Amino acid sequence: MRQLKVGTRKSPLALRQTQIVVKLLKELCPQLVIEVVGLSTKGDRLQQVPLTQIGGKGVFVKEVEYQLQQKNIDFAVHSLKDMPANLPADLILAATPKRALPWDCLILKDAADLYSKDELVIGTSSIRRAKQLEMYYPHMRFVPIRGKIETRLDKMVKENMDGTVLACAGLERMDYFDRLPDYQILTPEICVPAIGQGILGVECRKEDQELFELLSKITDEETHMAALAERFYLRQMNGNCDIPIGAFAKRQGENWVFYAFLAENMDSQGRQIQLIGSDPLLLAKQAVQQLLPQRPFC
Repeated sequence: MRQLKVGTRKSPLALRQTQIVVKLLKELCPQLVIEVVGLSTKGDRLQQVPLTQIGGKGVFVKEVEYQLQQKNIDFAVHSLKDMPANLPADLILAATPKRALPWDCLILKDAADLYSKDELVIGTSSIRRAKQLEMYYPHMRFVPIRGKIETRLDKMVKENMDGTVLACAGLERMDYFDRLPDYQILTPEICVPAIGQGILGVECRKEDQELFELLSKITDEETHMAALAERFYLRQMNGNCDIPIGAFAKRQGENWVFYAFLAENMDSQGRQIQLIGSDPLLLAKQAVQQLLPQRPFC
């Protein structure tokens, strides 16, 4: 087996996620030699600019994918929620390891403020999070915030916000829960997660069949089925960062539950639905039909 190079963003969380994948691969093949290559992306460089203004979904992966296409790296590790529904024709999603906590987390400087204050200022640049939270907490006002976990928590204090919202998966992987002032886990009944949240997407070139076969061995089947269903929903909705959209599929006994959220634009309230059935992909199709009844399948 040749020495491999894996590409990733340089953020602490991205590097931690890549080490998770490297560990899984080395458990399969202890003789593997894997070099981690940290890369800068447009989304990382322009942290003061809203994602909708710099390309939306994909700004964290395109430059990593370019290095993959140029054969400067052999495979890449992404947060699946950052990956567009349609990949470049010469690349393939080779593996989806077992999903981490998929939910969102509302972090508060003081939990008592959640209902006691007339207005809560919450830092989030996610339209999906803001649209859903305002349905349950109409006294919340949302202000933009971007950056890594440490940056957002620091801004929450320095810019006098009452709280912020982060993905549980990142907090879990970076061992942050014990360091938070106060927090509330947002179940999908309150806030449907981003599509693919908590899932790592391992990408390689289609032509590299030997590597694809190796990477595919770290796929978790339940996570794979959830990812297929959620990304189908994303593809049908033409989802991007400028559309408030979320989906989450999970196995529940012998059945699957599929949560979906969609707001047509920034001004619409949005709608959540919950479907139960034996096939997550069929549930995703039903969610599309219910939320966009006039749109044919692609």
